Amino acid sequence: MAKREHPHSSSGQFRVDRSEEKLHALSEAVRAVTAEFTLDRILKRLAEIAARMVGARYAALGVPDSMQGLSEFLVYGMSEEEIALIDHPPQGHGLLGVLLNSEHPIRLPRLQDHPKSVGFPEHHPYMTRFLGVPIISKGQILGSLYLCDRLDGQPFTEDDERMISLLAAHAAIAIENARLSEQLRRLAVLEERDRISMELHDGIIQSIYAIGIKLELLRLKAPEHAEQLAAVNADLNRVIEDLRRYIRDLRVGVELSLTLREQMNDLAKRFREVCSARLVMDVSNVTNLNEDRLHALLQITREALSNIVRHAQATEVYVDLHETPTHVTLVISDNGKGFDPKTTPPGIGLRNIRQRVRQLEGTVEIESRPGRGSTITVMLPNSSGHA
Repeated sequence: MAKREHPHSSSGQFRVDRSEEKLHALSEAVRAVTAEFTLDRILKRLAEIAARMVGARYAALGVPDSMQGLSEFLVYGMSEEEIALIDHPPQGHGLLGVLLNSEHPIRLPRLQDHPKSVGFPEHHPYMTRFLGVPIISKGQILGSLYLCDRLDGQPFTEDDERMISLLAAHAAIAIENARLSEQLRRLAVLEERDRISMELHDGIIQSIYAIGIKLELLRLKAPEHAEQLAAVNADLNRVIEDLRRYIRDLRVGVELSLTLREQMNDLAKRFREVCSARLVMDVSNVTNLNEDRLHALLQITREALSNIVRHAQATEVYVDLHETPTHVTLVISDNGKGFDPKTTPPGIGLRNIRQRVRQLEGTVEIESRPGRGSTITVMLPNSSGHA
């Protein structure tokens, strides 16, 4: 007589298989994440892994900034075209903001029922089920994993929450390691600058001095060539001055970058004192900076924020300053009433911005439409390419 199968054995076996599958996915996730080195790639990979672990249609990983908003928001489950159609990226309000300040997961069968839910911007996919898990290291919230809508239509479970919490623990380590690697890279750049400046000062400049002394002695011994030798010596002195200026720029660059960040934060503080609009400011380290560019970036930011206070009637303002290998880029945007650049004559503020950018051989683009806010994009060539 055949053994009768227990009525719950197949479902129990399914749960065991499913748990083993999730643990295997977590193991694969740890290996995949530790193989990445840049923070951006790690964040994207984590969002994808989280979605696959629990069978979610959508996933995202948000990283908070210093202004109670989001500095990074990486998405899985939506194409670049779909993302581009959305009116604006998440800003860390509502439910997302709650999770950025919470040490505990949030799991909802219907996210619209949460009192802090603020809905979706135009063209955003409609989502219902929600699971959010904070990424915490040493008591500090480094980010949050967000998941929406399981592919099977079911609510997220305690098991899902537990698995994503395990992933979040590994994510914290990966993010900390990526940030440490970035800090070490920056320190290496600074140390290399110090080494180069010392070698230029103690080695090459001293060698050029020695050549100059030999030329001077030769001029005394060969008066018939005195004029030509004096001219060569003058050329060497100009080379020495150029090298000294280059060394000074190497050493000052780091100090200017720190000064830029401090003064940009001061501008943000002053803006908030006179305007109720929410300001999100993201200022990256800028290593190729001289005093002219420092002054220009600060004045351009001041002019743009002043215009927003006086004219825009905005509720959201974004300032992003970052560096590429060739340029320093400053983007200032708002969601205010906007204007038509073709029919509205530029005021003193915009004229000043254009003039400052032109003097530094940069470019400026001003985009605006009535009712759709304004964006100013300034690109200045790195000082490493300009004396």
